[in-house]
Amino acid sequence: MRLIILIFFALISCTSDDSRMGDQMYSNKNYEEAIKLYTEGLKLRPNDIKSLYRRARSYEELKIYDKAVSDFNKILEIDKENVNALLSLSVNSLRNKDYLSGESYSKKAIKLNPDLDQAHFLLGRSLQYQGLFNDAMKSFKTSISLNSNNSETYYHMGLIYLKLDDSNNACKNFKTSASLENVKAISLSKKYCD
Repeated sequence: MRLIILIFFALISCTSDDSRMGDQMYSNKNYEEAIKLYTEGLKLRPNDIKSLYRRARSYEELKIYDKAVSDFNKILEIDKENVNALLSLSVNSLRNKDYLSGESYSKKAIKLNPDLDQAHFLLGRSLQYQGLFNDAMKSFKTSISLNSNNSETYYHMGLIYLKLDDSNNACKNFKTSASLENVKAISLSKKYCD
């Protein structure tokens, strides 16, 4: 029995070491090595959400989106209320121009935590790309009320106002976004507002 306990603790220790080393590789932007280390750790603890999430993020950094999505979905199989996985799947849906899925994932995240500015922002983007500008604006305004320093939210509001031929409000949002150092907003502000 004592031998079994020692083996168990040795396995946990190895898994922790792999995860810690994976975290270090991820921090150093050595994503391929991070993936290898997380994968080794997951062999011993396949339901380790932290390692699954970080491996998925490493895949994203390498633009291996199908494997990232697979890991995010595995996380949701383990924990249906994992907001980080939901937000990541929403981002991936937007990347793939699957705006209805992006909307669905962000709404699930909002239901779990209505104070997540990023979830409201992603919902706004999903609605914006569907042409539902009034609903998108509501989501963006909620996002801003939760975090007034997200330059992307102002930028996308500016795009909607530009689309609606409201240059005053477009410029106001582009300038706010530009003041938060959004390069795209700086460019559009110079083009439409100066």
